Amino acid sequence: MDELSADKLSAPSTENTGLLGWEYKLRATVALDEGNTRNAILYQTKSLGASKQQKYSQASRQCGDLEDLIRKVIKGGANKGQPPSTTPIDYDDLCKRCNELPNEWTVIQIAKEYTPLATTMVHEELLRESTPIWLTVFRCSDPCEGAPFEPILIPLDAPASRPGAKYPNYFEHITSIPAEVRNGIVSTNESAAACETLADRLEAVELQISSAVQRTIEWLGPWANLFVGKFRSPKDQKLESEIYNAIEEFCVHNRISRSGQRLVSLVARRLDLLDEYQLFELCACEQLDLEDAKVDALYTLLVSLKRTKFREAKDERLNCYPVVLIVDELLDVMPWEMVHPTAEVCRFASLSTLSELYRAHAKRINNGYFTLAAKKCFTIINPDKNLDKMSARLQMYYKEWYPDFELLIDQPPKESEFGDVLNTSDVLIYNGHGSGLQFMNGETMLQRDINCVTFLFGCDSVRLYSNGLFTEMTGTHMYYNAAHCPTVIGALWVLTDLFTDIYSMLLVGNWIPSTNPAYAKQNIASLDTVAFKAGKWQFNKQSSSAKLSVKKHSNLLRLMGDCRLFYQLPQRIRCALVCRGLPAINEACI
Repeated sequence: MDELSADKLSAPSTENTGLLGWEYKLRATVALDEGNTRNAILYQTKSLGASKQQKYSQASRQCGDLEDLIRKVIKGGANKGQPPSTTPIDYDDLCKRCNELPNEWTVIQIAKEYTPLATTMVHEELLRESTPIWLTVFRCSDPCEGAPFEPILIPLDAPASRPGAKYPNYFEHITSIPAEVRNGIVSTNESAAACETLADRLEAVELQISSAVQRTIEWLGPWANLFVGKFRSPKDQKLESEIYNAIEEFCVHNRISRSGQRLVSLVARRLDLLDEYQLFELCACEQLDLEDAKVDALYTLLVSLKRTKFREAKDERLNCYPVVLIVDELLDVMPWEMVHPTAEVCRFASLSTLSELYRAHAKRINNGYFTLAAKKCFTIINPDKNLDKMSARLQMYYKEWYPDFELLIDQPPKESEFGDVLNTSDVLIYNGHGSGLQFMNGETMLQRDINCVTFLFGCDSVRLYSNGLFTEMTGTHMYYNAAHCPTVIGALWVLTDLFTDIYSMLLVGNWIPSTNPAYAKQNIASLDTVAFKAGKWQFNKQSSSAKLSVKKHSNLLRLMGDCRLFYQLPQRIRCALVCRGLPAINEACI
Protein backbone atom coordinates (compact mmCIF):
# COMPACT_ATOMS: atom_id res chain seq x y z
CA MET A 1 0.00 0.00 0.00
CA ASP A 2 2.96 2.34 0.68
CA GLU A 3 3.88 2.67 -3.00
CA LEU A 4 0.35 3.78 -3.94
CA SER A 5 -0.92 7.32 -3.74
CA ALA A 6 -4.10 9.12 -4.67
CA ASP A 7 -2.28 10.76 -7.59
CA LYS A 8 -1.39 7.38 -9.08
CA LEU A 9 -5.07 6.42 -9.00
CA SER A 10 -6.30 9.41 -10.94
CA ALA A 11 -8.26 7.71 -13.74
CA PRO A 12 -11.20 5.41 -12.97
CA SER A 13 -11.45 1.97 -14.52
CA THR A 14 -13.42 1.76 -17.75
CA GLU A 15 -12.78 -1.85 -18.73
CA ASN A 16 -15.02 -3.39 -16.09
CA THR A 17 -17.53 -1.13 -14.40
CA GLY A 18 -18.15 -3.81 -11.80
CA LEU A 19 -14.71 -3.04 -10.41
CA LEU A 20 -15.38 0.69 -10.03
CA GLY A 21 -16.65 0.30 -6.50
CA TRP A 22 -13.58 -1.58 -5.34
CA GLU A 23 -11.25 0.85 -7.06
CA TYR A 24 -12.92 3.76 -5.29
CA LYS A 25 -12.69 1.89 -1.97
CA LEU A 26 -8.96 1.43 -2.59
CA ARG A 27 -8.59 5.14 -3.29
CA ALA A 28 -10.45 5.95 -0.09
CA THR A 29 -8.12 3.77 1.98
CA VAL A 30 -5.02 5.28 0.35
CA ALA A 31 -6.34 8.80 0.92
CA LEU A 32 -6.98 8.09 4.61
CA ASP A 33 -3.48 6.63 4.98
CA GLU A 34 -2.14 9.87 3.50
CA GLY A 35 -4.18 11.92 5.96
CA ASN A 36 -6.53 13.27 3.29
CA THR A 37 -9.89 12.83 5.03
CA ARG A 38 -11.83 14.73 2.38
CA ASN A 39 -10.72 12.42 -0.40
CA ALA A 40 -11.29 9.39 1.82
CA ILE A 41 -14.91 10.48 2.32
CA LEU A 42 -15.34 11.34 -1.35
CA TYR A 43 -14.03 8.04 -2.71
CA GLN A 44 -15.82 5.88 -0.16
CA THR A 45 -19.05 7.68 -1.04
CA LYS A 46 -18.46 7.22 -4.77
CA SER A 47 -17.71 3.52 -4.24
CA LEU A 48 -21.29 2.75 -3.24
CA GLY A 49 -23.38 1.96 -6.32
CA ALA A 50 -20.60 3.17 -8.63
CA SER A 51 -21.63 1.14 -11.68
CA LYS A 52 -25.38 1.49 -11.00
CA GLN A 53 -25.03 5.24 -11.35
CA GLN A 54 -24.41 4.48 -15.02
CA LYS A 55 -27.06 1.78 -15.42
CA TYR A 56 -29.81 3.82 -13.77
CA SER A 57 -28.71 7.21 -15.12
CA GLN A 58 -31.22 9.47 -16.85
CA ALA A 59 -29.55 8.78 -20.21
CA SER A 60 -29.88 5.02 -19.75
CA ARG A 61 -33.51 5.35 -18.68
CA GLN A 62 -34.29 7.24 -21.87
CA CYS A 63 -32.91 4.50 -24.16
CA GLY A 64 -36.15 3.33 -25.71
CA ASP A 65 -34.97 0.13 -27.36
CA LEU A 66 -31.95 -1.91 -28.41
CA GLU A 67 -31.63 -0.17 -31.78
CA ASP A 68 -31.35 3.24 -30.09
CA LEU A 69 -28.67 1.88 -27.79
CA ILE A 70 -26.69 0.36 -30.69
CA ARG A 71 -26.84 3.66 -32.61
CA LYS A 72 -25.52 5.55 -29.59
CA VAL A 73 -22.65 3.11 -29.13
CA ILE A 74 -21.69 3.26 -32.83
CA LYS A 75 -21.91 7.04 -32.89
CA GLY A 76 -19.91 7.51 -29.72
CA GLY A 77 -17.37 4.76 -30.38
CA ALA A 78 -16.68 1.88 -28.04
CA ASN A 79 -13.82 1.24 -25.59
CA LYS A 80 -12.03 4.51 -26.25
CA GLY A 81 -10.88 4.76 -22.70
CA GLN A 82 -13.34 7.52 -21.89
CA PRO A 83 -14.43 7.96 -18.27
CA PRO A 84 -17.91 6.75 -17.30
CA SER A 85 -20.76 8.88 -18.63
CA THR A 86 -21.96 10.05 -15.25
CA THR A 87 -21.71 13.55 -13.91
CA PRO A 88 -18.47 13.63 -11.92
CA ILE A 89 -18.88 14.18 -8.19
CA ASP A 90 -16.07 16.04 -6.46
CA TYR A 91 -15.88 16.93 -2.79
CA ASP A 92 -17.52 20.35 -3.20
CA ASP A 93 -20.39 18.80 -5.15
CA LEU A 94 -20.76 16.13 -2.47
CA CYS A 95 -21.09 18.82 0.20
CA LYS A 96 -23.55 20.72 -1.99
CA ARG A 97 -25.72 17.62 -2.38
CA CYS A 98 -25.68 17.10 1.39
CA ASN A 99 -26.51 20.72 2.18
CA GLU A 100 -29.54 20.76 -0.11
CA LEU A 101 -31.14 17.84 1.77
CA PRO A 102 -33.85 18.69 4.33
CA ASN A 103 -32.52 20.25 7.51
CA GLU A 104 -34.62 17.82 9.56
CA TRP A 105 -32.69 14.75 8.38
CA THR A 106 -29.77 12.98 9.97
CA VAL A 107 -27.80 11.27 7.18
CA ILE A 108 -25.24 8.56 7.98
CA GLN A 109 -23.27 6.31 5.64
CA ILE A 110 -22.15 2.83 6.76
CA ALA A 111 -19.54 1.19 4.54
CA LYS A 112 -16.92 -1.52 4.66
CA GLU A 113 -13.29 -0.57 4.10
CA TYR A 114 -11.31 -1.87 1.14
CA THR A 115 -9.83 -5.35 1.48
CA PRO A 116 -6.73 -6.22 -0.60
CA LEU A 117 -8.16 -9.69 -1.26
CA ALA A 118 -11.31 -8.34 -2.91
CA THR A 119 -10.50 -9.48 -6.45
CA THR A 120 -9.61 -13.01 -5.31
CA MET A 121 -12.81 -13.68 -3.37
CA VAL A 122 -16.19 -15.01 -4.37
CA HIS A 123 -19.14 -12.92 -3.26
CA GLU A 124 -19.97 -14.91 -0.12
CA GLU A 125 -16.38 -14.48 1.03
CA LEU A 126 -16.58 -10.73 0.51
CA LEU A 127 -19.71 -10.55 2.65
CA ARG A 128 -18.02 -12.48 5.46
CA GLU A 129 -14.59 -10.85 5.28
CA SER A 130 -13.73 -9.18 8.59
CA THR A 131 -13.02 -5.58 7.62
CA PRO A 132 -13.07 -2.17 9.37
CA ILE A 133 -16.26 -0.16 8.89
CA TRP A 134 -16.45 3.56 8.20
CA LEU A 135 -19.26 5.71 9.54
CA THR A 136 -19.68 9.02 7.72
CA VAL A 137 -22.03 11.68 9.09
CA PHE A 138 -23.35 13.87 6.26
CA ARG A 139 -26.16 15.66 8.10
CA CYS A 140 -26.83 15.98 11.83
CA SER A 141 -27.83 18.28 14.65
CA ASP A 142 -24.76 20.51 14.38
CA PRO A 143 -23.50 21.78 17.75
CA CYS A 144 -21.19 24.35 16.11
CA GLU A 145 -23.68 26.77 14.62
CA GLY A 146 -22.11 29.40 12.42
CA ALA A 147 -19.07 27.27 11.63
CA PRO A 148 -19.07 25.53 8.22
CA PHE A 149 -20.09 21.89 8.54
CA GLU A 150 -18.25 19.18 6.64
CA PRO A 151 -18.94 15.44 6.63
CA ILE A 152 -17.45 13.63 9.61
CA LEU A 153 -15.57 10.36 9.07
CA ILE A 154 -15.38 7.81 11.90
CA PRO A 155 -13.35 4.71 10.96
CA LEU A 156 -14.12 1.82 13.32
CA ASP A 157 -12.27 -1.46 13.77
CA ALA A 158 -14.07 -4.61 12.67
CA PRO A 159 -16.33 -6.08 15.38
CA ALA A 160 -14.38 -8.43 17.61
CA SER A 161 -14.55 -12.17 17.09
CA ARG A 162 -16.45 -14.29 19.63
CA PRO A 163 -14.73 -17.66 20.05
CA GLY A 164 -17.19 -20.36 21.05
CA ALA A 165 -20.19 -18.65 19.45
CA LYS A 166 -22.05 -20.31 16.59
CA TYR A 167 -20.71 -17.54 14.37
CA PRO A 168 -17.49 -16.16 15.88
CA ASN A 169 -17.11 -13.80 12.89
CA TYR A 170 -19.59 -10.90 13.15
CA PHE A 171 -19.95 -10.54 9.39
CA GLU A 172 -20.67 -14.24 8.96
CA HIS A 173 -23.26 -13.88 11.73
CA ILE A 174 -25.27 -11.11 10.07
CA THR A 175 -24.85 -12.57 6.58
CA SER A 176 -26.31 -15.91 7.69
CA ILE A 177 -29.60 -14.42 8.93
CA PRO A 178 -31.62 -14.84 5.68
CA ALA A 179 -30.54 -18.48 5.28
CA GLU A 180 -31.21 -19.23 8.94
CA VAL A 181 -34.68 -17.71 8.69
CA ARG A 182 -35.45 -19.74 5.58
CA ASN A 183 -34.14 -22.96 7.17
CA GLY A 184 -36.11 -22.25 10.32
CA ILE A 185 -39.36 -21.91 8.39
CA VAL A 186 -38.91 -24.64 5.79
CA SER A 187 -38.41 -28.24 6.88
CA THR A 188 -35.26 -29.89 5.54
CA ASN A 189 -33.92 -33.42 5.71
CA GLU A 190 -31.10 -32.29 7.94
CA SER A 191 -33.38 -30.65 10.45
CA ALA A 192 -35.64 -33.70 10.45
CA ALA A 193 -32.64 -35.94 11.05
CA ALA A 194 -31.66 -33.75 13.98
CA CYS A 195 -35.19 -34.14 15.39
CA GLU A 196 -35.62 -30.41 15.72
CA THR A 197 -39.14 -29.17 16.00
CA LEU A 198 -40.36 -26.15 14.10
CA ALA A 199 -40.70 -24.22 17.35
CA ASP A 200 -37.11 -25.00 18.32
CA ARG A 201 -35.80 -23.85 14.96
CA LEU A 202 -37.77 -20.63 15.03
CA GLU A 203 -36.64 -19.92 18.59
CA ALA A 204 -33.04 -20.36 17.44
CA VAL A 205 -33.67 -17.84 14.65
CA GLU A 206 -35.05 -15.31 17.13
CA LEU A 207 -31.97 -15.74 19.32
CA GLN A 208 -29.65 -15.34 16.37
CA ILE A 209 -31.27 -12.08 15.29
CA SER A 210 -31.26 -10.75 18.86
CA SER A 211 -27.61 -11.71 19.22
CA ALA A 212 -26.70 -9.97 15.94
CA VAL A 213 -28.45 -6.79 17.05
CA GLN A 214 -26.75 -6.91 20.45
CA ARG A 215 -23.32 -7.47 18.88
CA THR A 216 -23.92 -4.50 16.61
CA ILE A 217 -24.88 -2.23 19.50
CA GLU A 218 -21.90 -3.35 21.57
CA TRP A 219 -19.55 -2.82 18.63
CA LEU A 220 -20.93 0.67 17.95
CA GLY A 221 -20.53 1.60 21.60
CA PRO A 222 -21.05 5.35 22.05
CA TRP A 223 -21.46 5.81 18.29
CA ALA A 224 -24.89 4.14 18.51
CA ASN A 225 -26.14 7.58 19.58
CA LEU A 226 -25.41 8.87 16.08
CA PHE A 227 -28.48 6.88 15.01
CA VAL A 228 -30.72 9.15 17.10
CA GLY A 229 -32.31 11.73 14.82
CA LYS A 230 -32.87 15.42 15.44
CA PHE A 231 -35.19 16.15 18.34
CA ARG A 232 -38.76 17.30 17.71
CA SER A 233 -39.91 18.57 21.08
CA PRO A 234 -38.86 21.99 22.43
CA LYS A 235 -38.05 20.32 25.75
CA ASP A 236 -35.55 17.94 24.15
CA GLN A 237 -34.10 20.75 22.04
CA LYS A 238 -33.58 22.89 25.15
CA LEU A 239 -31.78 20.05 26.93
CA GLU A 240 -29.65 19.45 23.84
CA SER A 241 -28.66 23.12 23.78
CA GLU A 242 -27.59 22.95 27.42
CA ILE A 243 -25.47 19.87 26.73
CA TYR A 244 -23.90 21.52 23.68
CA ASN A 245 -23.04 24.67 25.64
CA ALA A 246 -21.38 22.71 28.45
CA ILE A 247 -19.30 20.68 26.01
CA GLU A 248 -18.34 23.77 23.99
CA GLU A 249 -17.10 25.49 27.15
CA PHE A 250 -15.05 22.40 28.04
CA CYS A 251 -13.58 22.11 24.54
CA VAL A 252 -12.61 25.78 24.37
CA HIS A 253 -10.98 25.62 27.80
CA ASN A 254 -9.09 22.41 26.91
CA ARG A 255 -8.27 23.45 23.33
CA ILE A 256 -10.13 20.57 21.72
CA SER A 257 -10.78 20.99 17.99
CA ARG A 258 -14.16 21.75 16.47
CA SER A 259 -14.28 18.26 14.98
CA GLY A 260 -13.69 16.82 18.44
CA GLN A 261 -16.38 19.09 19.89
CA ARG A 262 -18.83 17.91 17.25
CA LEU A 263 -18.13 14.23 17.92
CA VAL A 264 -18.56 14.53 21.69
CA SER A 265 -21.68 16.69 21.37
CA LEU A 266 -23.43 14.37 18.91
CA VAL A 267 -22.95 11.41 21.23
CA ALA A 268 -23.80 13.36 24.39
CA ARG A 269 -27.27 14.37 23.13
CA ARG A 270 -28.63 11.19 24.74
CA LEU A 271 -26.19 10.39 27.55
CA ASP A 272 -28.97 8.43 29.25
CA LEU A 273 -28.66 5.73 26.56
CA LEU A 274 -24.99 5.07 27.42
CA ASP A 275 -23.38 3.33 30.38
CA GLU A 276 -20.18 4.55 32.03
CA TYR A 277 -17.99 2.16 30.05
CA GLN A 278 -19.34 3.59 26.79
CA LEU A 279 -18.75 7.12 28.07
CA PHE A 280 -15.11 6.29 28.79
CA GLU A 281 -14.87 4.58 25.41
CA LEU A 282 -15.88 7.88 23.79
CA CYS A 283 -13.43 9.94 25.82
CA ALA A 284 -10.51 7.61 25.03
CA CYS A 285 -11.30 7.02 21.34
CA GLU A 286 -8.73 7.49 18.59
CA GLN A 287 -10.91 10.08 16.88
CA LEU A 288 -10.45 12.50 19.82
CA ASP A 289 -6.84 11.48 20.58
CA LEU A 290 -6.80 13.21 23.98
CA GLU A 291 -4.11 13.17 26.63
CA ASP A 292 -4.88 11.07 29.71
CA ALA A 293 -5.65 14.11 31.86
CA LYS A 294 -8.16 15.43 29.32
CA VAL A 295 -9.71 11.98 28.96
CA ASP A 296 -10.34 11.89 32.71
CA ALA A 297 -11.68 15.45 32.75
CA LEU A 298 -14.05 14.83 29.84
CA TYR A 299 -15.26 11.59 31.38
CA THR A 300 -15.98 13.38 34.67
CA LEU A 301 -17.93 16.06 32.80
CA LEU A 302 -20.06 13.56 30.87
CA VAL A 303 -20.85 11.49 33.97
CA SER A 304 -21.89 14.68 35.75
CA LEU A 305 -24.08 15.80 32.84
CA LYS A 306 -25.74 12.40 32.69
CA ARG A 307 -26.50 12.50 36.41
CA THR A 308 -27.78 16.09 36.53
CA LYS A 309 -29.43 16.57 33.13
CA PHE A 310 -31.06 13.18 32.59
CA ARG A 311 -32.68 12.50 35.93
CA GLU A 312 -36.14 12.15 34.42
CA ALA A 313 -36.81 8.83 32.72
CA LYS A 314 -37.17 9.15 28.96
CA ASP A 315 -39.95 7.59 26.92
CA GLU A 316 -38.99 4.27 25.32
CA ARG A 317 -40.07 5.69 21.97
CA LEU A 318 -37.78 8.24 20.36
CA ASN A 319 -39.43 11.49 19.30
CA CYS A 320 -37.06 12.45 16.52
CA TYR A 321 -36.95 13.34 12.85
CA PRO A 322 -35.83 10.73 10.29
CA VAL A 323 -32.44 9.07 10.15
CA VAL A 324 -31.43 8.36 6.56
CA LEU A 325 -28.96 5.47 6.29
CA ILE A 326 -26.76 4.99 3.25
CA VAL A 327 -25.77 1.33 3.57
CA ASP A 328 -22.99 -0.53 1.77
CA GLU A 329 -24.39 -3.55 -0.08
CA LEU A 330 -21.99 -5.75 1.93
CA LEU A 331 -23.72 -4.65 5.15
CA ASP A 332 -27.29 -4.34 3.90
CA VAL A 333 -28.60 -7.59 5.39
CA MET A 334 -28.12 -6.27 8.93
CA PRO A 335 -31.35 -4.85 10.45
CA TRP A 336 -29.74 -1.52 11.40
CA GLU A 337 -33.18 -0.20 12.34
CA MET A 338 -33.00 -2.30 15.52
CA VAL A 339 -30.15 -0.21 17.00
CA HIS A 340 -32.94 2.15 18.11
CA PRO A 341 -36.16 0.28 17.22
CA THR A 342 -38.50 3.27 17.46
CA ALA A 343 -36.30 5.59 15.43
CA GLU A 344 -37.61 6.75 12.06
CA VAL A 345 -35.19 5.06 9.66
CA CYS A 346 -35.06 4.75 5.88
CA ARG A 347 -32.35 3.28 3.65
CA PHE A 348 -30.55 4.14 0.44
CA ALA A 349 -27.86 2.32 -1.50
CA SER A 350 -25.81 5.43 -2.22
CA LEU A 351 -25.72 9.17 -1.74
CA SER A 352 -26.31 9.66 -5.47
CA THR A 353 -29.55 7.63 -5.26
CA LEU A 354 -30.67 9.65 -2.25
CA SER A 355 -29.81 12.94 -3.94
CA GLU A 356 -31.58 12.04 -7.19
CA LEU A 357 -34.74 10.84 -5.46
CA TYR A 358 -34.81 13.93 -3.27
CA ARG A 359 -34.39 16.23 -6.26
CA ALA A 360 -37.13 14.38 -8.16
CA HIS A 361 -39.65 14.95 -5.36
CA ALA A 362 -38.31 18.10 -3.66
CA LYS A 363 -41.51 20.06 -4.34
CA ARG A 364 -43.55 17.49 -2.43
CA ILE A 365 -41.19 17.24 0.56
CA ASN A 366 -42.29 19.33 3.54
CA ASN A 367 -40.45 19.40 6.87
CA GLY A 368 -38.40 16.40 5.78
CA TYR A 369 -41.30 14.21 4.57
CA PHE A 370 -42.66 13.27 1.16
CA THR A 371 -46.33 14.21 1.44
CA LEU A 372 -49.30 12.65 -0.30
CA ALA A 373 -52.99 12.13 0.24
CA ALA A 374 -53.44 8.37 0.06
CA LYS A 375 -56.87 8.19 -1.56
CA LYS A 376 -56.41 6.23 -4.77
CA CYS A 377 -55.11 2.87 -3.58
CA PHE A 378 -54.63 -0.36 -5.51
CA THR A 379 -54.07 -3.77 -3.93
CA ILE A 380 -52.81 -6.96 -5.59
CA ILE A 381 -53.62 -10.15 -3.66
CA ASN A 382 -52.22 -13.61 -4.42
CA PRO A 383 -51.38 -13.05 -8.11
CA ASP A 384 -49.79 -16.51 -8.40
CA LYS A 385 -52.99 -18.08 -7.06
CA ASN A 386 -51.26 -20.50 -4.68
CA LEU A 387 -51.78 -18.78 -1.31
CA ASP A 388 -55.46 -19.56 -0.78
CA LYS A 389 -55.63 -18.94 2.97
CA MET A 390 -53.80 -15.64 2.69
CA SER A 391 -56.07 -14.60 -0.15
CA ALA A 392 -59.21 -15.37 1.84
CA ARG A 393 -57.95 -13.49 4.91
CA LEU A 394 -56.86 -10.39 3.03
CA GLN A 395 -60.01 -10.25 0.92
CA MET A 396 -61.99 -10.20 4.15
CA TYR A 397 -59.76 -7.44 5.56
CA TYR A 398 -59.75 -5.15 2.54
CA LYS A 399 -63.46 -5.52 1.84
CA GLU A 400 -64.27 -4.67 5.46
CA TRP A 401 -61.63 -2.03 6.21
CA TYR A 402 -61.16 -0.50 2.77
CA PRO A 403 -64.31 -1.07 0.68
CA ASP A 404 -63.22 1.75 -1.68
CA PHE A 405 -59.86 0.19 -2.56
CA GLU A 406 -59.42 -1.28 -6.02
CA LEU A 407 -58.51 -4.97 -5.70
CA LEU A 408 -56.95 -7.45 -8.10
CA ILE A 409 -57.47 -10.90 -6.60
CA ASP A 410 -56.01 -14.29 -7.52
CA GLN A 411 -54.74 -13.20 -10.92
CA PRO A 412 -51.59 -11.49 -12.20
CA PRO A 413 -51.82 -7.99 -13.64
CA LYS A 414 -50.95 -7.45 -17.28
CA GLU A 415 -47.79 -5.43 -17.82
CA SER A 416 -49.75 -2.47 -19.18
CA GLU A 417 -52.17 -2.64 -16.25
CA PHE A 418 -49.32 -2.83 -13.73
CA GLY A 419 -47.67 0.16 -15.38
CA ASP A 420 -50.89 2.18 -15.21
CA VAL A 421 -51.28 1.36 -11.52
CA LEU A 422 -47.73 2.55 -10.78
CA ASN A 423 -48.33 5.77 -12.70
CA THR A 424 -51.79 6.73 -11.46
CA SER A 425 -52.15 5.37 -7.90
CA ASP A 426 -51.26 7.11 -4.66
CA VAL A 427 -50.47 3.78 -3.02
CA LEU A 428 -49.77 0.28 -4.35
CA ILE A 429 -49.99 -2.67 -1.96
CA TYR A 430 -48.64 -6.00 -3.18
CA ASN A 431 -49.47 -9.19 -1.25
CA GLY A 432 -47.92 -12.20 -2.93
CA HIS A 433 -44.67 -13.94 -3.74
CA GLY A 434 -41.61 -11.79 -4.35
CA SER A 435 -41.72 -8.14 -5.31
CA GLY A 436 -44.14 -7.82 -8.22
CA LEU A 437 -41.36 -7.12 -10.70
CA GLN A 438 -42.24 -10.41 -12.39
CA PHE A 439 -45.17 -8.54 -13.94
CA MET A 440 -43.04 -5.89 -15.62
CA ASN A 441 -39.64 -6.01 -17.25
CA GLY A 442 -37.13 -4.04 -15.20
CA GLU A 443 -35.90 -2.09 -18.21
CA THR A 444 -39.49 -1.12 -18.99
CA MET A 445 -39.97 0.11 -15.44
CA LEU A 446 -36.87 2.30 -15.72
CA GLN A 447 -38.60 4.31 -18.44
CA ARG A 448 -41.48 5.26 -16.14
CA ASP A 449 -41.87 7.97 -13.53
CA ILE A 450 -43.54 6.42 -10.51
CA ASN A 451 -45.13 8.60 -7.83
CA CYS A 452 -46.92 6.07 -5.63
CA VAL A 453 -45.77 4.79 -2.25
CA THR A 454 -45.29 1.05 -2.73
CA PHE A 455 -45.71 -1.76 -0.20
CA LEU A 456 -44.18 -5.09 -1.24
CA PHE A 457 -45.30 -7.68 1.32
CA GLY A 458 -43.54 -10.62 -0.32
CA CYS A 459 -40.56 -12.77 0.63
CA ASP A 460 -37.16 -11.17 -0.04
CA SER A 461 -38.95 -8.31 -1.79
CA VAL A 462 -36.19 -5.73 -1.19
CA ARG A 463 -33.30 -8.09 -0.55
CA LEU A 464 -30.03 -7.61 -2.42
CA TYR A 465 -28.70 -10.48 -4.53
CA SER A 466 -25.32 -11.17 -6.05
CA ASN A 467 -25.12 -11.56 -9.82
CA GLY A 468 -21.60 -12.94 -9.78
CA LEU A 469 -18.04 -11.89 -9.16
CA PHE A 470 -17.15 -8.22 -9.77
CA THR A 471 -20.75 -7.12 -10.20
CA GLU A 472 -22.67 -5.06 -7.71
CA MET A 473 -25.59 -6.61 -5.89
CA THR A 474 -29.06 -5.86 -7.21
CA GLY A 475 -32.55 -5.70 -5.75
CA THR A 476 -35.94 -5.09 -7.32
CA HIS A 477 -36.45 -1.95 -5.22
CA MET A 478 -33.58 -0.37 -7.17
CA TYR A 479 -35.73 -0.41 -10.30
CA TYR A 480 -38.60 1.19 -8.40
CA ASN A 481 -36.34 3.91 -6.93
CA ALA A 482 -34.57 4.50 -10.26
CA ALA A 483 -38.02 5.11 -11.77
CA HIS A 484 -38.48 7.73 -9.02
CA CYS A 485 -40.82 5.65 -6.85
CA PRO A 486 -40.51 7.76 -3.68
CA THR A 487 -40.90 5.04 -1.07
CA VAL A 488 -40.74 1.24 -1.16
CA ILE A 489 -41.51 -0.91 1.88
CA GLY A 490 -40.33 -4.50 1.67
CA ALA A 491 -38.60 -7.47 3.29
CA LEU A 492 -34.92 -8.30 3.72
CA TRP A 493 -35.61 -12.03 3.87
CA VAL A 494 -38.27 -14.76 3.78
CA LEU A 495 -41.58 -14.14 5.57
CA THR A 496 -44.51 -16.29 6.68
CA ASP A 497 -47.92 -15.34 5.33
CA LEU A 498 -50.07 -15.06 8.49
CA PHE A 499 -47.61 -12.91 10.44
CA THR A 500 -46.95 -10.82 7.34
CA ASP A 501 -50.68 -10.32 6.87
CA ILE A 502 -50.96 -9.06 10.45
CA TYR A 503 -47.96 -6.75 10.03
CA SER A 504 -49.32 -5.34 6.77
CA MET A 505 -52.70 -4.66 8.37
CA LEU A 506 -51.04 -2.96 11.35
CA LEU A 507 -48.90 -0.75 9.16
CA VAL A 508 -51.27 0.12 6.32
CA GLY A 509 -54.38 0.03 8.51
CA ASN A 510 -52.97 2.69 10.83
CA TRP A 511 -51.40 4.83 8.10
CA ILE A 512 -54.44 4.96 5.80
CA PRO A 513 -57.72 5.54 7.67
CA SER A 514 -60.47 3.01 7.09
CA THR A 515 -62.88 4.04 4.35
CA ASN A 516 -65.68 2.17 6.14
CA PRO A 517 -67.59 4.59 8.44
CA ALA A 518 -68.39 1.68 10.75
CA TYR A 519 -64.73 1.54 11.81
CA ALA A 520 -64.06 5.27 12.10
CA LYS A 521 -63.23 4.93 15.82
CA GLN A 522 -61.79 1.42 15.65
CA ASN A 523 -58.08 0.55 15.65
CA ILE A 524 -56.93 -2.36 13.53
CA ALA A 525 -54.44 -3.30 16.27
CA SER A 526 -57.36 -4.55 18.37
CA LEU A 527 -58.37 -7.11 15.73
CA ASP A 528 -58.75 -10.62 17.16
CA THR A 529 -55.88 -12.35 15.35
CA VAL A 530 -56.94 -15.83 16.49
CA ALA A 531 -60.36 -15.34 14.93
CA PHE A 532 -58.75 -13.72 11.89
CA LYS A 533 -56.60 -16.80 11.34
CA ALA A 534 -59.78 -18.88 11.39
CA GLY A 535 -61.38 -16.63 8.79
CA LYS A 536 -63.56 -14.60 11.18
CA TRP A 537 -63.67 -10.81 11.38
CA GLN A 538 -64.00 -9.60 14.96
CA PHE A 539 -62.26 -7.25 17.40
CA ASN A 540 -61.08 -7.76 20.95
CA LYS A 541 -63.00 -5.91 23.65
CA GLN A 542 -60.69 -3.35 25.22
CA SER A 543 -61.23 -1.12 28.21
CA SER A 544 -60.87 2.61 27.71
CA SER A 545 -57.60 2.54 29.66
CA ALA A 546 -56.03 -0.10 27.45
CA LYS A 547 -53.01 1.16 25.53
CA LEU A 548 -52.37 -0.01 22.01
CA SER A 549 -48.72 -0.17 20.99
CA VAL A 550 -49.53 0.73 17.37
CA LYS A 551 -51.87 3.66 16.84
CA LYS A 552 -53.12 5.60 13.84
CA HIS A 553 -50.56 8.06 12.55
CA SER A 554 -49.80 9.93 9.35
CA ASN A 555 -46.04 9.30 9.67
CA LEU A 556 -45.14 6.01 7.97
CA LEU A 557 -41.67 5.65 9.52
CA ARG A 558 -43.01 6.30 12.99
CA LEU A 559 -45.56 3.52 12.48
CA MET A 560 -42.80 1.16 11.34
CA GLY A 561 -40.95 1.96 14.57
CA ASP A 562 -44.08 1.16 16.57
CA CYS A 563 -44.46 -2.11 14.65
CA ARG A 564 -40.91 -3.07 15.63
CA LEU A 565 -42.16 -3.03 19.24
CA PHE A 566 -45.29 -5.06 18.52
CA TYR A 567 -44.08 -8.10 20.42
CA GLN A 568 -47.04 -10.27 19.45
CA LEU A 569 -45.16 -10.72 16.18
CA PRO A 570 -41.83 -12.57 16.04
CA GLN A 571 -38.71 -10.49 15.62
CA ARG A 572 -37.93 -12.11 12.26
CA ILE A 573 -41.03 -10.32 10.93
CA ARG A 574 -40.74 -7.05 12.85
CA CYS A 575 -37.21 -6.26 11.72
CA ALA A 576 -37.40 -7.78 8.22
CA LEU A 577 -39.59 -4.99 6.84
CA VAL A 578 -37.60 -1.86 5.97
CA CYS A 579 -38.11 1.37 4.06
CA ARG A 580 -36.16 1.93 0.84
CA GLY A 581 -36.73 5.55 -0.05
CA LEU A 582 -38.07 8.80 1.35
CA PRO A 583 -39.89 9.32 4.67
CA ALA A 584 -43.58 9.66 3.86
CA ILE A 585 -46.58 11.33 5.48
CA ASN A 586 -50.20 10.67 4.53
CA GLU A 587 -52.05 13.97 4.67
CA ALA A 588 -55.34 12.07 4.53
CA CYS A 589 -54.57 10.77 8.04
CA ILE A 590 -53.80 14.14 9.62
